[in-house]
Parts: sequence; C-alpha cells; structure tokens
Amino acid sequence: MGQKLVTVVIPIHLEEPSELEKVSLTQTLRVLNKFPITFLTKQGINTSWYEEFCKGKATIHFERFKWQGAFEFGKLMINHEFYRRMIGYEYILICHLDAFVFRDELERWCHLDYDYIGSVIYNPTWYGSTRTIKRWLGFTSPEYYSNGGFSLKKVESFYKITYKYRRYIFLWLWLRTARKQTFFDDIFIAERFPTLGDFVMPTLSNAARFGAAYEYWDERLLPFTTKDPESLPFGIHGWIQYHPEYWKPYFRELGYDV
Repeated sequence: MGQKLVTVVIPIHLEEPSELEKVSLTQTLRVLNKFPITFLTKQGINTSWYEEFCKGKATIHFERFKWQGAFEFGKLMINHEFYRRMIGYEYILICHLDAFVFRDELERWCHLDYDYIGSVIYNPTWYGSTRTIKRWLGFTSPEYYSNGGFSLKKVESFYKITYKYRRYIFLWLWLRTARKQTFFDDIFIAERFPTLGDFVMPTLSNAARFGAAYEYWDERLLPFTTKDPESLPFGIHGWIQYHPEYWKPYFRELGYDV
C-alpha cells in the first residue's frame, strides 16, 4: 500500500484543551475533515475527551511519544524517529491548538512540492545579522523566519536530514543545554536545513500566502487584514497568545463565541 498524501498533526499536552483551543480544533475539523487527523500526544495522557469530541467529525488516531515541555517537543521536531513514524504520508501539516485554518488549501500546497513551508513570523526580533559563531557552524540568515506551529513538512526530506545529521543535531542541542539557552526548532530549521542538501522552501511572498505568525508588527504593514478575508493566508499560528482582539471580531463573524 502506497503513501497517503497528508495527515494533519495536532500536538496535545493536556487531557482537555482550553476554551479558545477548542475554537481552533473545531475549525480544523470543519475545514480539514477529509484528511486523517493525527493527534501527537505525550505518553500517559488520557485521550478520551478528544475521541469523544472528534466522533463523527473526522478520522483520527494517536501517536504517542515521550516528551515533556517545549524544549523536548522542539527536540522531537528534529528527531528522525518522529519522521520515521510518519513515513506513511508524503506530508504532514503541523497544526497546533493555537493555529486557525481559514480555508482548505492543503492539497494545493502539497502539490507545490516544497520540503517545508512555515508561517511567516512577523516579529523584528528574528531579523538581523547572524552571529559569528553561527556563521562558523554554517548558519545563515534566511529571507524570512517561519513558525512551525502551523507548517507543512515533506516527511521524506525531514527524515533524511534528521537521520543523516543526527550527530550534528545532538551536538547542537547539547551545546544549547549546556549554556542554558532557549532552543526553537523552527528557527534552527530555517537557518540550517537549506544548507544541508536539496531542501526547498518558498519565497517570502509565497510563504505569506500559506501562513502567518503575527507577533509584534505594525498592523498597517501586514500583507493581510481581517477586513478583506481573501487577503488572509491558508492559516495562522499564535492567535491566542498574540493579538487575540485583532482576530476575535472576524472569528465571531464565522460563528464562534469568543
């Protein structure tokens, strides 16, 4: 039996999501219910709430891994064992519970054949010169940074890189841990993966149509607005933490009580 095109991967770390996370999950099930849903869970979590909530709405299953907290989850996202588990699919759409999908464009984005598409980060913190030590280790400043909380990944490409360079990745993580430094897997991917082989990501203008992580940015300079739904990307990430009042009026128009 051949590979399926794509599964929507939803990481969960609580036995029941918050009320706002339920809004995101409801929308994901409404828009992307024709695709299989994979809940990525920590070992030991009781998943009965999700099983009941999704009953009759989508085909779901659970993949359980041992991880605790954001740092270990980030490590999992650059671990070849995770992608080996997903090898039955050509692509995975990572869709956190603080992501929101506006329309079904998933097959179209898969057929564009990129290795990775993340949500463009609108936050000046991530734009600047690459430090000397990073340049020495082969890091580069990309055209843009993207958030992996709403992202599309080609499974085979991620498996090959994370397996081939697993010792390098281990060393980098060890250094971050030893220095007690924060680690962001999506920033690492943007800076390093394109230098490790034939790894194709879209241009900024194309990625902006895929997803957005609106964090700290002048609203007037955003390439989209809720006043023009056609300008909105396929999906967004981080709406619960960042600018919820920007998004809530539009979500109410979609019928959500937020």
